[in-house]
Amino acid sequence: MTAREAYEVLSTQLTNIYDDRESSTIARYLVEDLFSKSFWSEDELSTEELILLDDATERLMGHEPWQYVGGYADFYGCKFKVDPSVLIPRPETEELVYLALDIIKREKLNSVLDIGTGSGIIPITIAKKTERLRIYAVDISKSALEKARENSKLLETNVEFLETDFLNSGLWSDLPKVDLVISNPPYITASEKEQMHPNVLEHEPHIALFVQFDAMEFYKAIASFVMDHQDFGCKVLVEINENFGTEVCDTFRTAGLKNIVLIKDLQDKNRIVAAEK
Repeated sequence: MTAREAYEVLSTQLTNIYDDRESSTIARYLVEDLFSKSFWSEDELSTEELILLDDATERLMGHEPWQYVGGYADFYGCKFKVDPSVLIPRPETEELVYLALDIIKREKLNSVLDIGTGSGIIPITIAKKTERLRIYAVDISKSALEKARENSKLLETNVEFLETDFLNSGLWSDLPKVDLVISNPPYITASEKEQMHPNVLEHEPHIALFVQFDAMEFYKAIASFVMDHQDFGCKVLVEINENFGTEVCDTFRTAGLKNIVLIKDLQDKNRIVAAEK
């Protein structure tokens, strides 16, 4: 079987659980990631590669995300290692990073703290696109931080990763003062679970996806942290649930943050809130 034939067979099989376009895209990315060959290549696959293909097909048909099967996800022009300990990067978060880079350049900022870093896509991308910036990132998950450090080394960046439970305000004094606090925190509510695709619900880490009771839990903590432990002028940039734009803005306003702006993404959905102390 050639790489091209593998692509065609896999693409057809995947139409049982995905639409035609998504099936084709997943098959193409997976063949290229697994075999380092063009999906249109006429190169014959080895016995070992065919075994790998069978395993990958079984995992995909069980709704496992193709990024976990292939071991990588693309984000902002770079390849990041991912596994079930971390979220798969979303396009919306690229918009968050784009805005962060614009603010960093425009305001001549010198330091950034990412809260809930996961695989490290936000701080690592910022580090790749800037110079002489002090960049810190925190997460509660040891396994996520291991993956983030692995990605930082792979992409040759200098990010300081710290393990902490950010919702424990007693630990905030251990965190650095910075010019920008950025975060893509858990923001999906329990009531939204039934709307989610099995490949997300059954495989991605729930601790990084869902809030248990209060949809504003992390936003309240971020606002309090900035007001209590950061200097005046500290910028805040967070990704949000499209259904809670007003609530996040009100939460920030109540905490004392100012210059609050609700920003829509490219799909015209409320997605980012910017503010400052």
